[in-house]
Amino acid sequence: MASVSAIGARRRQPAALIFGAHIAALGVLRRLRARGVRCYVVDDTEDIIVRSRWYRPAERKLPETPDSDVLAEYLDGLKLDRAVLFPCSDNWMLAASGLPERLRERFPGSFPSRDVVEQFVDKERFSVLVDRLEIPRPRTVTLATPEDLDRLTDDELTHAFLKPTDPQLHRRHFRTKGTFVHSRAEAERVLRAGAAVGVSFVYQEWIDGDMRSTTLLEGFVDRNGAMPGLVLRRRIRVAPPMIGNTVSSYTAPLEEAEQATADLRRMLADVGFRGAFNVEFKYDVRDGLYKIIELNPRPAWYISTIAAVGLDIPWAMYRDAQGLDVEPAPPFPLGRVQLYEFRDAVAIAGFLRRFRRPPGSVIGPWLRGDRTVFWWRDPMPALHGAMLFLSRRFGRRRAAGAGTPDPAT
Repeated sequence: MASVSAIGARRRQPAALIFGAHIAALGVLRRLRARGVRCYVVDDTEDIIVRSRWYRPAERKLPETPDSDVLAEYLDGLKLDRAVLFPCSDNWMLAASGLPERLRERFPGSFPSRDVVEQFVDKERFSVLVDRLEIPRPRTVTLATPEDLDRLTDDELTHAFLKPTDPQLHRRHFRTKGTFVHSRAEAERVLRAGAAVGVSFVYQEWIDGDMRSTTLLEGFVDRNGAMPGLVLRRRIRVAPPMIGNTVSSYTAPLEEAEQATADLRRMLADVGFRGAFNVEFKYDVRDGLYKIIELNPRPAWYISTIAAVGLDIPWAMYRDAQGLDVEPAPPFPLGRVQLYEFRDAVAIAGFLRRFRRPPGSVIGPWLRGDRTVFWWRDPMPALHGAMLFLSRRFGRRRAAGAGTPDPAT
């Protein structure tokens, strides 16, 4: 049994305010509660996080917003003496990173300034940053209007990927990360549809390669610019095909991607980055270079499985926000698999329906892999998530059967 003094010390620790509803926020909640940190979730949501045994709503809820003034007004009205902020989406990170200085002592956080966040969230600004630092990347062209397509040849537009400059706004309307087009007319239609809802695009060259050519780096930078840990993963499967998210991956040696890690460190140092990040590179066999695709300046989907291999980013953020030292992470085990179970099942089923073997192994990872949703100690989010997932897919199939297009496919 914990001593009275130990219990009192935990109560004197600042609480954590978690901004998010899905698996990144759930991972933060689980890892902080394992450290004895009081946690409160701000989002007005019915997503999987509310089913966690450790879920506690904040005294007032707030819908997700990128507006720093709205968040500041919300925080001013809370009774909490002090709390560390954990924004777990692009919008929440934009809001938190732009808070006025007067709130920073009462509500500290380990994340970059708003200007730095915007350089990574806005894909057009990100492209400018990468070009300035001369970091290898796929060819990228800004497409503000259909007339900008004149900068691309017909050949380039026969297999082009149009990537939104505001991914969250695009996902809200179209439920995808971007769109493949196969002609100039198709590209014009996508640009006009985006413009109607305030979404612009960049053309990004598609780099061919197998699943393992996608390399993911997950890490943390403290307030002094030190990086106490960095984990490298290689993709096993993705869903939806090609332009979806990584749904299974495995840890691999950092030495396999020295150029990528060196470019990443140089970029983070240049902008004065602080906090959690997840970055995607893709290996291009044509020139032997790792080319940067995107960087997410926040806790990402696999933050709990990254903690399971030794890099506890939520705990590092919690300590760093308070001006405390962050211990270097131990070497991470190689070949450890991470799964987002629902989406990985969809990816596997998609291959089997086409009578094709799924890439990578299946049974071993599902038996021994680290899961993002299902925990024996906290099973309800997985059960709730499975029901939500099946109902959404069944609803989309019914809509498709009725002749309504499914924007997620």
